[in-house]
Amino acid sequence: MSASTSPGLAQPPASPPPGNPAAPPSTAAARDAWTTTVLVVGAFVTGAVLQIWVPPGPMTGVAATGIASLVVLGLAFAVPGRLRATLSGFRFTSTLLIALAIFAILGTLILQGKPVEVYRSRYAAVAPLILALRLDDIFHGLPFAGLTALFGAAIIASASLRWPITPRRAGFFVAHLGLLATGFGAGLSSVYSVRGRVDLFTGGDVTDLVRVTRSGGVATGALVHLPFSLKLDQFDLVDYETEYRVGYYKRVRILRDGVPTDDYRLATSFDPDLAPHRLPDGDSFRLVALYPDLVTREVAVAAAEGPPALRVEVDGEEHWLAPGQRADSADGQVAILLGVARPAPAPGVATSVLISAADRTVTVHRADGEATAPVGDRVAILGDRLRIGPLLDHARREAAYATRSAEWRDPAALIETAVDGRRERKFVRALQPRGVFVRDGQGALVFERRDREVKAFLSHVTARDGAEVEHAVISVNDPFVFHGWTLYQVNYDPNDPNYSGLEAVHDPGVRWVFGGFVLICLGVFYMFYVEPRLRGGGIERPPAPPAAV
Repeated sequence: MSASTSPGLAQPPASPPPGNPAAPPSTAAARDAWTTTVLVVGAFVTGAVLQIWVPPGPMTGVAATGIASLVVLGLAFAVPGRLRATLSGFRFTSTLLIALAIFAILGTLILQGKPVEVYRSRYAAVAPLILALRLDDIFHGLPFAGLTALFGAAIIASASLRWPITPRRAGFFVAHLGLLATGFGAGLSSVYSVRGRVDLFTGGDVTDLVRVTRSGGVATGALVHLPFSLKLDQFDLVDYETEYRVGYYKRVRILRDGVPTDDYRLATSFDPDLAPHRLPDGDSFRLVALYPDLVTREVAVAAAEGPPALRVEVDGEEHWLAPGQRADSADGQVAILLGVARPAPAPGVATSVLISAADRTVTVHRADGEATAPVGDRVAILGDRLRIGPLLDHARREAAYATRSAEWRDPAALIETAVDGRRERKFVRALQPRGVFVRDGQGALVFERRDREVKAFLSHVTARDGAEVEHAVISVNDPFVFHGWTLYQVNYDPNDPNYSGLEAVHDPGVRWVFGGFVLICLGVFYMFYVEPRLRGGGIERPPAPPAAV
């Protein structure tokens, strides 16, 4: 007899397929997506609405983050279902990070914490929207606080699902503890950090006052006291050595006394070497020749017409003589004279070298006699003291450049520009700078001297707290840390060598932030390289959350 089912008895529910949770995966995924959307959008909308009455600020942001985190965590533990699992899931975390990234992008693109006039002048028609949505202080507003609250709640919810701590889970908890420490430090910095200016003068003045320029809990412009006194013992300006550069200046349009006019502003500069250089607009230039210690002399070159010219080298120095001119040796005992016909001997000179351009002869005249020979190409006379030749029948004069030494006394250069395949050369001197214009004056190359450019400014200070005294030298890249305050060198007055401007920063949260970074790194290292060994290479998953009712 086959068993029959009584009409009044309900059928037992069918068992779910093996390996399937009570709710179908598609339904669980849909619920997670819906919960994620509600939480992220709800945090943003709630913050935006409340921000109508609650203005943004550091204390507002930190307080709202803490309160909202506690509310979300309370709901996660009190409400049955998958809320805690959703908060600790990848879908929720990735969605939240995307939302936070959008806020970070907006905070980067939009100036933060500026006066209203700045937004009206810079953003024009969009300025009212920026100000209405409080995007001018986006990181201290309630929408951003709501998102960071969700992030904090997600960290704790995720940790609660893996409790208790075991050797196999230690890395996870260390990394999450680092995240919490970083967030706590960021909150401390937002509310309690102080940044301000300290003005010091040499001559015995001592101060312990900081004029606040930015702070979460102190009004801008207020004076706060350092926990120690500060004295400027000495202030030093260190200049760069005088150098020579090839500067490239671009023509720009500026307002001068309310009138639009053209001006040239330095765009970049180059070392004065013989290598080719490329300009920002794609053109190029090079120094064909460089003369650190310029000396200019005339030389003669062969021509179709003109007077004759003779090259002579006496005691290592070169001269080009025209008829009627002479050159003398360094000791004044030898005179070289050139004429169309043979010139007369020079009076009062032991040796006269007489050259006739017409006869192309050279005569060495002394008191005891004379000797004549033809002029050749670089004929040596009087040993190596005198070399004569060549003799040009017709010549014209040109300027020639050379350098006396390798020292940079009077630098000059021959610049060759290459613009659209067209090459041009121009001779320039650094001590008499003139622009070599390119592209119809859109840019100009200037070989120039630069001196009195400040390389560094140093403040020699004494910090005193009762019997504790410390001496330090503060420079731009070398701050001074004393009793929780960091002093940076930021300013000086070129007209007052006794003044030094320092920036004083007190940030109680920075140690928590860096400590959090260290914990995150240690936790991740432990998870990747230690935990797999403890569980034999397997991947431990968090326990399954209770099924939704």
